[in-house]
Amino acid sequence: MMLAILYIDVWLFANPHVVATYTRIHAISSSIRTHWVLIFVAPMLILAGLTLIVLAYETAGLFALYFVMQAFHVARQSHGIAKRFDHRLQMPYQRLPYFLIYIFPVWGYLHRSAQAPTSFLGYPIWLAPVSQELVLGISITAVVCALWWLARLWCCKGTGPANELFNGFIFSHLLVSLVAYVWIDDITVGWLVVNVWHNIQYLIFAYRQQQKNSGVKSELTSTQRYSSIVRLKPAAIFFGVCAICGAVLYAIASSVGESLLWLGIPTILIAHFVLNFHHYLADSLIWKRRRAGGSKAEITMRAETPKLSSARQR
Repeated sequence: MMLAILYIDVWLFANPHVVATYTRIHAISSSIRTHWVLIFVAPMLILAGLTLIVLAYETAGLFALYFVMQAFHVARQSHGIAKRFDHRLQMPYQRLPYFLIYIFPVWGYLHRSAQAPTSFLGYPIWLAPVSQELVLGISITAVVCALWWLARLWCCKGTGPANELFNGFIFSHLLVSLVAYVWIDDITVGWLVVNVWHNIQYLIFAYRQQQKNSGVKSELTSTQRYSSIVRLKPAAIFFGVCAICGAVLYAIASSVGESLLWLGIPTILIAHFVLNFHHYLADSLIWKRRRAGGSKAEITMRAETPKLSSARQR
């Protein structure tokens, strides 16, 4: 059953997730020259780095790097999405939810390291040895901070407009991290849980952002607004294109890796990890930039928003 879910995750969520990143590159700039270093130079550097890791530490080192980078990438994505949902005004302990976004995966990673698993996804893996005392200290810190955050939410209930979307998203991140990294004993099954959640989350977020950036809003008739076919059509196109392009990328990476197996190193794994790590790098850059074609009026409006918020608070 886990193998079936793994294949579904790879083909329907993980590969389209990688492609969805590159739709954002086009959204912030249609010129390849603007991103030639990210598009052409970065993959070569990542390829060289991963090859050196394999030569030095073999497959175990490669998966050790992937596991820690994937956990960090999931936390960074949750941090970025939470920022988009954060519309709290005069809320005490503003930074506490963002601290929780990171402390729970840190707890999970240290818990996995203390377990000292020897295999991951059927391959050998090495995680740095960690004492149970350190894991216990981090877990107490994480639980106490989470309970304090929930207590503050309860105390502030009814004192002002609550941001249910933000609070619900933070809670979902903490719950999934706790289940995937701590509650589930098997490292592969736990990784699969957080990976499925992470991929679906990103695909939905990337689609919503693309719809906002396209400017195609509600120029629909009243009949069309209530038509599920009209609402589902752009979503089906977006996910369909991402799935097809993701499958093509996966097939190319597998083909290139298989053709280079004569080198005596796991070139198939290296080829797929180049796509993964390049996606991590691109993802950390592209969402921090404004989309292409943003008007001066839009930029001015964004600049004025904090002033309006502070005026409301006063």
